[in-house]
Amino acid sequence: MSGRAGTPTVIVARSARPGSERAFAVWLEELVDESSRAPGFIGAEIQQPRTGKPNEWITVYRFETAELLDRWLDSPRRQAIIARGAELAEGPAREQVVVIERNLDPVTAIISVRVDPEHLDEYLELYHQIDDAMSRAPGFVRTELFEPVPGTQDDHVVVFTFDGRDHLDAWLDSPERRAIIERMQPFIESPHLINVVGGFGGWFDLGGATEPKRWKQAVVVLMALYPTVLALTLIDDWILPDPPLAIDILIGNIIGVIILTWFLMPPLTRLLARWLSR
Repeated sequence: MSGRAGTPTVIVARSARPGSERAFAVWLEELVDESSRAPGFIGAEIQQPRTGKPNEWITVYRFETAELLDRWLDSPRRQAIIARGAELAEGPAREQVVVIERNLDPVTAIISVRVDPEHLDEYLELYHQIDDAMSRAPGFVRTELFEPVPGTQDDHVVVFTFDGRDHLDAWLDSPERRAIIERMQPFIESPHLINVVGGFGGWFDLGGATEPKRWKQAVVVLMALYPTVLALTLIDDWILPDPPLAIDILIGNIIGVIILTWFLMPPLTRLLARWLSR
């Protein structure tokens, strides 16, 4: 493992055997609980299956040093728990060990698209392709697809997070992404892209010695992002029914950042301050 400064992290992807999902989830919780007792443990999180990968669970473990992480990975206790749960998993686990720079601040973006109902299958096929490509991109953390809600929200909303702005920008500008987006164009209307500029850090300064856990930050940001997307869709359709794509994206960025930074995130973080600080 690299010796550069950062947080040693292992990302483990496992697929649950069909019909064993509930027991599989309990088994993963046992693994995470055991890891929390290991020397050097910083944190862990379980990401439930994403759209397009219905049985694949992602577990992320962070340790203080590479040596302590390796010791946990090779520990007899961990190996015993893995052996007990082997019958719940389908196929071998995929492990990726990385060092995440400590000065990186996760940044989240959302894309809201209105899909032609007659071409929904074609759009979803391409979405799964871009989802797979994004999951392999440097700095990728997570993604989630929110499908339309009849009578409330007509758009498909994709929320994705990278470990820093540089990695997010690299993905957005990547030739692979551009090629798939180009193939999507006949099936969608103008997308509204919102970058959460600068990551979450500035929104979660609660005056404590440590920042809130990352998963709690993500929950609060998602609570604010979803109504922001709804508001942007209504505002866009009302003010500029059919703007050029570049203007549409610029307006969405400006309005989205204003709504999140000055109107939604401050009261949300104050309201949830006690929970965030636990």
